[in-house]
Amino acid sequence: MRLKIRTKIILSFFAPIIPLTIIVVIVSGYILNNLYNEAQRLDTISKESVKVANLRLSLDKVLMPANDYIITGDRKYIEDFKAVSIDLERGLKEAVEILPHMEEIGFDDEVKEEMEILGDVKDAWQNIREISLKIFAISDPIGNKDAARLMEEMDYKWSYPAIERLKKWGEIDMEEYKNVLERHNMAWRQEGITMTASVISFLVICTIYILIYSRTAARNEEELRASEKKFRGLAEHLPDMVFINKKGRVVYANKKCEEIMKYKREEFYSPDFDFLSLIAPEYIEMIKIKFEKHMKGEYVEPYEYAIITKDGKRVEVISNTVLMDYEGEKAILGIITDITERKKAEEKLRQYVDELERFQKVAVKREFRIRELQERVKELEGRQGEGR
Repeated sequence: MRLKIRTKIILSFFAPIIPLTIIVVIVSGYILNNLYNEAQRLDTISKESVKVANLRLSLDKVLMPANDYIITGDRKYIEDFKAVSIDLERGLKEAVEILPHMEEIGFDDEVKEEMEILGDVKDAWQNIREISLKIFAISDPIGNKDAARLMEEMDYKWSYPAIERLKKWGEIDMEEYKNVLERHNMAWRQEGITMTASVISFLVICTIYILIYSRTAARNEEELRASEKKFRGLAEHLPDMVFINKKGRVVYANKKCEEIMKYKREEFYSPDFDFLSLIAPEYIEMIKIKFEKHMKGEYVEPYEYAIITKDGKRVEVISNTVLMDYEGEKAILGIITDITERKKAEEKLRQYVDELERFQKVAVKREFRIRELQERVKELEGRQGEGR
């Protein structure tokens, strides 16, 4: 009779576990597929942003040889113009090649606008090239009115509008990147919530199982160990780090913790081990506050911070933590996801933005130089008038 009761309890335990596992696998597969697709979109947008930035830089550089030729009269700048022209032509070709990839990942409307911008830039480049050749055809450009007029036309009629159009392209890319990044982050949050919910559901089922068993078999110690073993078995196969912290001590860490943090479990479980030593110094106070909120029973939203591995490597993570009962006492169950690659993508975007700002500063300086040239031309004209 006792064996029959145990069999029923075991069956009642696995009855919800099997469909729960299937649901978790299906939902996680769907979310991971979304994560992969959004990561591909982020990579494509990043590549396009770099190509647009390089195109802006090349368009900016292509004006300088003619400008320097007018100032110095040195014909070496003709060769410089040819070299920069090759870079600009290459940039236009790369921009044309990447647009079909943007269509493939679902940016049809944006691609139409970007194709219009690219067409305007091509037209501007054709006019800039023709005007530059006219300037280089002037044998004595220093103080030449025609050369100055052509330079002004090339800059204000063709170059500046083209650069503004490329700036608009960059803004489109930035908006696309932000939208995709938001969906990417949402997918990460969904994955975290799904995994947390699955672990919590598993723990709830385990708790019900233990209560039922305790009432029917006087809380048999052997069955309790079996339940804990099942929990550990599930946690061991999760793709994220899972830990349980009780009274400031790590009482459980899954295999993923060992793989990423490079500590053995015996080191985690040691009474002398300080779990705060795993936290990057600038986040220690924040972690303490989060843990205090948990112990007060307050809800704590997922939060990002950095951890330090045993070999000194810094890993950016997002943590989902909940308060639970462990061996009759309050403890914190945490699931930690490595988001280092996402952080690198954000840093890469920031560098692109900084680079665009530097390009803008270069353009401003070049405009000042043109104005100085115009003033110099006017001064020379005035002197010629006085000489007459």
